Amino acid sequence: MSKWHDLSGEQKEQILITTDENGKPIGQATRNDCHKGSGKTHLAFVAFLFDGEGNIYIQKRSQQKSLWDGHWDVSIVSHVLPGETVQQAAQRRGMEELGVDTEFQDLGGFFYFAQYNGNCENEYCHVLIGKSVEEVIHNPVEIEEIKKIKLEDLKKEVKNKKDKFTPWLKIALEKFALSPL
Repeated sequence: MSKWHDLSGEQKEQILITTDENGKPIGQATRNDCHKGSGKTHLAFVAFLFDGEGNIYIQKRSQQKSLWDGHWDVSIVSHVLPGETVQQAAQRRGMEELGVDTEFQDLGGFFYFAQYNGNCENEYCHVLIGKSVEEVIHNPVEIEEIKKIKLEDLKKEVKNKKDKFTPWLKIALEKFALSPL
């Protein structure tokens, strides 16, 4: 039995926290309702994971993902579930996606809306940073590939190959001054 979870259906009935455009929780809805059509604004996060030498891990999303499959993305990305803090959600997904257990610092958040193949991301998204000197082993169900990259090189790649990256990665790089912990 694999230690990694199954992506079948991407947990469409999973309950997410809905928010206003400033990130204030206002209710709950299913993952499916939050992403179909114009969706509902919901609480999410991106966590940039640095290694001990100041490189950032980026992931290439699995082809099984329903949104931005095969695109390069932030180290760890997901939703904050009811009863979790943003940091707890990042720690949970750090284990599920990369097999790392570390703490994260919340830098703030932003609202964005982006459509993809008739569905969308409609999120208030927190940006976190963390560091791990542990070996990173990516979850092959979630992630097709992982690589380490210097921050400046990532910014250059995003500028030159915008269509290869997720919209939230591009926004997070523009809005936040990232630096290794």
